[in-house]
Amino acid sequence: MIKMSFSLKKVRLDSYQKNLRQLSQVVGKAAADVEGTAKDSILKGSGKYKQYGDHWSSPPGSPPNSDTGNLANSIGHRMTGATSAEVFVSAKYGVPLELGWMSKSGNHVPARPFLRPAVEEVAPSFQAACKVILKGKS
Repeated sequence: MIKMSFSLKKVRLDSYQKNLRQLSQVVGKAAADVEGTAKDSILKGSGKYKQYGDHWSSPPGSPPNSDTGNLANSIGHRMTGATSAEVFVSAKYGVPLELGWMSKSGNHVPARPFLRPAVEEVAPSFQAACKVILKGKS
């Protein structure tokens, strides 16, 4: 004979709704923080690597330098669900800068990441806030 037992905690629906609202706020703040951190990294400049006309490229592996502010201004965020958000870049050269690319001459152009470092910077505070909410200590 197999014995089984179950234990269910009674939790009121309003506590789940409170957690959902708090998680939504934390997700929105994290997305806004990633956006702001990415923009700041571009606008502060990363040093001079190679000159192309009036533009100086940033060193490989560092955020791109800004000339016009177009890349930074093309970064945004939006909520995509109650507890989900996305950070986006609408400048057509945003993704190639983030990931690197092959030039027309066949040379590999190293990445100048700005989103991944922003996510990595924001992640610890986001994770800590989520833990607090999910443990019910908010």
